[in-house]
Amino acid sequence: MIMNWAGKTAIVTGGAGFIGSHLVDGLVAAGANVVVADCIQQIGTANIAHLADRVRIVDCDVAANGAIAALGKADAIFHLAALAVPSACEKNPEIAFRVNVQGTFNVLRHALESGVEKVVFPSTAQLYGRYPKYLPIDEQHPIEISGSVYNATKKIGEELCNLFYEKHGLPVVWLRLFNCFGPRQTPDYLIPTIISQGLSGRIDLWNERPTRDFTYVGDTAAAFIKAAETRWCGGPINIGSGREVATGDLARQVATGLGSELTFQNREVTGCMRMLCDRRRAAAVLGWEPSVPFEQGLNMTIDWWKSRAAKK
Repeated sequence: MIMNWAGKTAIVTGGAGFIGSHLVDGLVAAGANVVVADCIQQIGTANIAHLADRVRIVDCDVAANGAIAALGKADAIFHLAALAVPSACEKNPEIAFRVNVQGTFNVLRHALESGVEKVVFPSTAQLYGRYPKYLPIDEQHPIEISGSVYNATKKIGEELCNLFYEKHGLPVVWLRLFNCFGPRQTPDYLIPTIISQGLSGRIDLWNERPTRDFTYVGDTAAAFIKAAETRWCGGPINIGSGREVATGDLARQVATGLGSELTFQNREVTGCMRMLCDRRRAAAVLGWEPSVPFEQGLNMTIDWWKSRAAKK
């Protein structure tokens, strides 16, 4: 069990991305030597520029033969590299399977061959489907892998983790993330979309009633670190706040914070109407509890977007 990160080496694939960069922040603060492995030429280093002199940054395609092995030995590997936007996976299924499936296999194989102490893999709560059969959603809830290419690749990733754990004894934990939000998130997701609308002066949404379970990104990153520190192996473990937030309440806070107009079209939505995480396993196994209230996290996210807009 890794309790003292000082002198330990952690590889974070996808470490220049949204969640990955916050995880790198947490690992550096804990004293770890961090290797950020990402497709740097494609996404750049803006999210980790403030750590450029404190981490090793490697341009790395996890799906390429030998790319992960070239990074060398590590005490822990956090495998966040993925084509993570579901719509992008639908448009580019070959890329999705190459990165999300082959890339995961490559990481797990290198972890096994190099003798890491723990691998942490993030899956998705979208596996629980558009129409949950009960709330809150625990890890025994039925899953739905046929809903999207993204879901299929993430479920295969879970099965690969289980294969390497059961057959080879690789110490791995896989997590199912509910809606994560915070600074540095791309505009493809709900909260950045609403904030972007608010910055333009008007927020216009289909419906105010759907709910989601939002977790601030700093808390999600902390869950990854807890997962690496525990002796427990396996999965899945839900990572969510355990609180429902209505789209309307979210939009009202953004509109107030930005002084923008807000309208709802009262149109029927085709997606999931409610999501709520049962996080008892995360508390019991990882000792993890979210610490940032939604309203506080949203205000910090709004401030980040305002600061970003002011620099343009």
